[in-house]
Amino acid sequence: MRIGEITRSDDAVLGYFVDDDYEHVHVVDKVVAQLGIDSGRLRGQLAGIDGAPQMPGTRPIVHPYVIAEDELQIRTNQTVLLTLLMHPAGKAHATCGVLPRKSIQLARDWVAPGLAVMAPSARIGPVLIDPAQVRLPKISSFPKNQIFTRRDTPATWKDDPILAATQEALLPDLPHEVQEGYIRIGPDTPATPGT
Repeated sequence: MRIGEITRSDDAVLGYFVDDDYEHVHVVDKVVAQLGIDSGRLRGQLAGIDGAPQMPGTRPIVHPYVIAEDELQIRTNQTVLLTLLMHPAGKAHATCGVLPRKSIQLARDWVAPGLAVMAPSARIGPVLIDPAQVRLPKISSFPKNQIFTRRDTPATWKDDPILAATQEALLPDLPHEVQEGYIRIGPDTPATPGT
């Protein structure tokens, strides 16, 4: 039996665990482990997009945690407990040699509340900002309400609304700071009663 299918664009399975054995993860297809892109410390794609002539080479994933077999051996009337690692909005396909391929999908009611509160963020920095009024270019693919989240002390975070940066290259007289942080989508403002 095979769980997941890398040739289908609607399949969302990344890997799976068998019978509560969380010390070994099974990949969807053994090709995933054989053709892994070379990455790691000081390896991989180190140049910018314009300076990189080609993709990094492949490096097979060899680790005791990864089971690089894409077939799960089962017998008739055997119960196998599977824990799937998958994108919650996609489907999971099961293929065996006897029955047609079967696809299942999580009910939208189960995943919609959690997915609705998730929001992307973008790491930014180091940037020179005015601590009183953060002016940065906004990310065009995010909604207009964006905030800049950064550490103000080693134990706390600070959220500042982002004011739209203008074409003027003008720095006020106040001292500026070099900061690193995240541009995030701001929370929705609650509607006022009567509007």
